[in-house]
Amino acid sequence: MNSLEVLKQNRDALLLAEIAALLHDWQKCIDTAVASSWQKSSTVAQAKKQQWQQRGRSLSPGDFARSLKGINVTFGDQSLDLKTLCQEGRDPSSAKRHSSWLVQRLGECHALAHVDKELGEQEQLDQACDRIATAFGFEPIEPQELLGPLLSTVKLLLQNLSLPNDRANVLSAIREVFSNAWGDTRRPVNEVTLWDWGWAVCSLYKSRVAEELLGIRHSRWRLLRVNFDVLGLYAKAVKIADLLGYQRAVEQACAAVKQLVEEEYPLSNEIYRDTTGIYFTFPDLNLPADLAQEIRRRVEAVEPELAPRIAVTVGDGATATEQLSGILAKARREALEALAQPFDSQNLNTYWQQEWTKVGQGNWELCPVCRLRPMREGREACAHCEKRRGSRIAEWQANPNRTIWMDELADANGRVALIVGKFGLDDWLSGDLVQTMLVKTDPQTNTFTPKNPSPARLRRVWETCQRFWTETVEQKILAPHDYSRGDAVRLVRWLVIPDRRTGWKENVPYDGTVGGKPISLLWQAQGQYFVTISNLQWVGNIQQGEQITVADPDVPSRPITFTVQGVMPAPGDMGTYAPYLPLLASPDQFLAFVPAADALEIADQIHAEYETQFGKVRNRLPLFLGIVFFPRKTPLLAVMDAARRMLETPLGEEQWKVECCRGDQDLRQLVHLSQGEQRISLKVKMGDNTTEDKWYPYFFVEHFADNAPQQRNYRFQHNGRWLVHVEELEEDDVTSITPSRFAYLFLESTAQRFRFDPQRDVMLLEELPRLIQMWAALKQSGITDTGLHAVWALLETKRASWGMGQELDHLVRTTLKEAGLFDRKDAQGNPLPDVVKPEDVQNGRFFRCLELYIRILKQKV
Repeated sequence: MNSLEVLKQNRDALLLAEIAALLHDWQKCIDTAVASSWQKSSTVAQAKKQQWQQRGRSLSPGDFARSLKGINVTFGDQSLDLKTLCQEGRDPSSAKRHSSWLVQRLGECHALAHVDKELGEQEQLDQACDRIATAFGFEPIEPQELLGPLLSTVKLLLQNLSLPNDRANVLSAIREVFSNAWGDTRRPVNEVTLWDWGWAVCSLYKSRVAEELLGIRHSRWRLLRVNFDVLGLYAKAVKIADLLGYQRAVEQACAAVKQLVEEEYPLSNEIYRDTTGIYFTFPDLNLPADLAQEIRRRVEAVEPELAPRIAVTVGDGATATEQLSGILAKARREALEALAQPFDSQNLNTYWQQEWTKVGQGNWELCPVCRLRPMREGREACAHCEKRRGSRIAEWQANPNRTIWMDELADANGRVALIVGKFGLDDWLSGDLVQTMLVKTDPQTNTFTPKNPSPARLRRVWETCQRFWTETVEQKILAPHDYSRGDAVRLVRWLVIPDRRTGWKENVPYDGTVGGKPISLLWQAQGQYFVTISNLQWVGNIQQGEQITVADPDVPSRPITFTVQGVMPAPGDMGTYAPYLPLLASPDQFLAFVPAADALEIADQIHAEYETQFGKVRNRLPLFLGIVFFPRKTPLLAVMDAARRMLETPLGEEQWKVECCRGDQDLRQLVHLSQGEQRISLKVKMGDNTTEDKWYPYFFVEHFADNAPQQRNYRFQHNGRWLVHVEELEEDDVTSITPSRFAYLFLESTAQRFRFDPQRDVMLLEELPRLIQMWAALKQSGITDTGLHAVWALLETKRASWGMGQELDHLVRTTLKEAGLFDRKDAQGNPLPDVVKPEDVQNGRFFRCLELYIRILKQKV
């Protein structure tokens, strides 16, 4: 690419400058920085200082500083060692006067990215803490032992550095350390880690250095975006192997683009990625045509179906801070508009026309998977899609403890669930709602300083949501879920040895029956046996001498029967598996297959973790959770289409009235809100049991019960709207919140997905634990299955025919009381808790509970 050749010629120096910018504030990583900032004479602080002093006898920060001194960044007549560049670039005021433009630009980027440092050096020292917070005030990380890995890993890599080969290892090593290091040790600016801060600086700096080499005078910040319709690709999948193939294609395409623009022609760094694509910082120039062409070529070399949209978004605003705070949200809006149409003149490729001109003799039809390539009549997919499927099976065989088979994901009733989730992130990524969190609160002087939507802070928002899906949901909830119950049968695979060893197709699933029960098998030619790829709860023990009948994969109507000569547990990693399959973990959206029987419990655990980690801002950062239940043989196309429809559910702001607000002994604030017949109870964790949180938990108040906002001590205005601290809410205040939502759908038929109605089928997320509790109470109530079905049928019929009213209310109360579910008393006449309340019937909660547990999950009381 001629337009960017100068960047390629200076590649190694650019990558070294990037590392320098990432490391420039490395001193914050060591325990001395923490110890010196603790001014409180607490036992914890003194213990921490003593620990560092003991370690400091063998580990010296000077060792790392000296390792930076012998590595030079050189551009023409500009040459500086890493130590000098890091040290001089940390102080923007002195960097501005420095003779080297390398230092000047680093100082500029430091100042620009560091607008999250609203506290003065000596200000509010009593807010010092020993934990790192997420973007929303949850404090899960306690940094420790940071200097050791910095010296033992990062230092050694730098001493033997070979760029660009070692870049990935160096960045990974730095990230491992910096992600557990403070950007600041004082609340509430302890939410940005040293990695978030350093990556923001180095990404901006890399593009600024590229501008210098290209001779560009900087005036405005830009983002490069490469967009794909990720969920649209997933929705084309006919089998799980197709879906996983598309997943891998997106990952490989993003990696190919990163390698091009981050390493070969170093002009940018990735700053965000989600289901709309990947986003990079970019120099202040229009997208070069040859760069766009090369990006497209590399993406389409991975998978032409990705049809990338490649563009540069220009930041709005008069200042650099304004441009950076809103540019990501603008880029995502532009991406969504571009992706609304599957093809345009930008991504129409002659490849597809050529594919159809190359077909040979015989009958050809459109491939049902990609829906673009020709396929021989009678095949399941075109050659390209079949190859993609085969590669996924090979990868699974190399790591078989995770399943890719729908029959292994199914529960004992042959049903699977797709859990979908999404955060309402748009107004956070724009920086707007970041400013509803405070840095300084002084009601005496009426000083309430909002947080700045700095690049590091916006990245922290993205990373917090991403890590919720990958670390909390996948690793903490899904991974151990099955093992915690000790349900060993469902985790086992067996080897089945047939009496005939020829004629079987390698790596092709065979669906059949044994003893009248369904079974799925995969032929392994090397071992001359089948591996079971279905949940053996359906089958029980397979005995030698039994006959298994399977369908011929080429002619499904033709059965093939064989006799079992032997059965044994599959050896090694093939022997057991965890029945869950994550498909997507993006900051904005999440998808995972799980057994249907486990789906409600998993969703409830996700909800509980959301309350814990996002509780301080849950009124402004909603979570949508949905579950698509389906029989194991339901076409995957229908399942993914249903998921897309669920994820399109809007999460909008609504007005709710405060019924009451009270605190408890654990510094939690309980807020009870109402909207007509609906009720929400929010638990807001206020601090660490000793420190009150005056920075995060604020509510928009549209109407004050006393008509006097100035009477509330902790309140401030944002964009003309009042925000009031949760402790200052009063009865009859009218607040604006964005409620979290929950929905489920059972695909008895593929047409069922078209009947999903957000107005009818979506409920408050807070209803989920109530449904689970109601079923648990029904199981303990003593009512029989027959009795429960009778109550269900009567009340559902009368509710549909009578509508709401006093007559129905009387019938509901009488029926529930006669069934022993309402107005209960013990033998001594003392009142017992109600199992089902009349309002549970009137608002439909009772019927949803029974539909979920009896009709879908096939449970009994």
